[in-house]
Amino acid sequence: MHAPDDPVLDGRYRLTGLLGTGGMADVHRAVDLRLNRPVAVKIFRPGTDPAGEQRFHDEAQTLANLNHPGLIPVHDFGIEHHRAYLVMELVEGPTLRAQLDRERLPLGEVARIGSGIANVLAYVHTQGVVHRDVKPSNVLLDHGRRVRLADFGISRLAGATGLTSADVAVGTAPYMAPEQVRGEHVGPPADIYALGLVLLEAITGHREYPGESWEAAAGRLSRPPAVPGDVPGPLRRALLAMTDPDPARRPTARQAAQMLAAAATGDTGADAADEEPPGSTTKRYLAIALGLVALLAALVVAALVGGKDASTQAQPSAPATAAADPGTRGGGDSGPRFPGPPSFSPPHFSPPSFGASDLPHVPNLPSVPKVPESVGQDARSLWQQFSDWLSSVF
Repeated sequence: MHAPDDPVLDGRYRLTGLLGTGGMADVHRAVDLRLNRPVAVKIFRPGTDPAGEQRFHDEAQTLANLNHPGLIPVHDFGIEHHRAYLVMELVEGPTLRAQLDRERLPLGEVARIGSGIANVLAYVHTQGVVHRDVKPSNVLLDHGRRVRLADFGISRLAGATGLTSADVAVGTAPYMAPEQVRGEHVGPPADIYALGLVLLEAITGHREYPGESWEAAAGRLSRPPAVPGDVPGPLRRALLAMTDPDPARRPTARQAAQMLAAAATGDTGADAADEEPPGSTTKRYLAIALGLVALLAALVVAALVGGKDASTQAQPSAPATAAADPGTRGGGDSGPRFPGPPSFSPPHFSPPSFGASDLPHVPNLPSVPKVPESVGQDARSLWQQFSDWLSSVF
């Protein structure tokens, strides 16, 4: 129901009640008189110029062309009496801020909400838009528990076009990334950092960096967020990565969504194994190479020690040539004797006969050392130990 005296914006949108207010705009429940449907109208506070109005028009068109189930669609936009406004879908349901004020959420629900927001961020970042103001009051939970992200790109739109009287107010102090506080370039990593602080607040029940002033916001430059140690491993790792002080080390929105989805379902198996930390593969192969070198060295040492033991046990006997064959080089009488030409009596042939004493003495050859059985056992033991080590690595 609406009263006849409710104000009508631009001759089309009847404002029926205030839904919320922020630093640069107010949000009203309204009725689109042309299409006879409920809508939400965000009206920026006065303070613009003709050039700013054109830039607002260009930015609003960009927002209106975004299409994702986790976004609040923009139906219309315009400027009346130097007041810029956006007309959006009316979402019935509490904000995350209202939900957290009523009760604490289970960790799985926190991770699920975070994954939903990160998926929306992933889509919009690919469209070249940065939110800059991710906070609990901009997250809506409709009656189907679907996560919706409001005010996407509006802070960029307002801050870049000079449509607000507080032109410098881009972002909300408790959720600003360090680069925002320092006045540096604000890109997609700033949204990931803010989302990490939102989820951390949902877990702990308090803001990590309280206070609305810039002085309070500067506190994050001196210390990183404190993620409780009792938070389950997958969720804790996600929060630590998302709130890294260095924007270059934070995950992308898509990676954050995957990490949070795994934390929500408790799935840390195959997917987590597939996405190893950078450098882990190199370290693994280096460990294998060092293990092979150590095994080879052990085998060589075992072989050398075993060969030495065998050589001491089986010394070759000295040749007896000098004693047994003194005349082989000096022409002595004790050399080998061969009988004269055999007698030939046809038709019979008699081969020459030799006695044992007639054969030359052949010296004893050195015996081949036998490898002790203990060396083979040592080698097999070393190989088994190396195989067990490989199994533990993989």
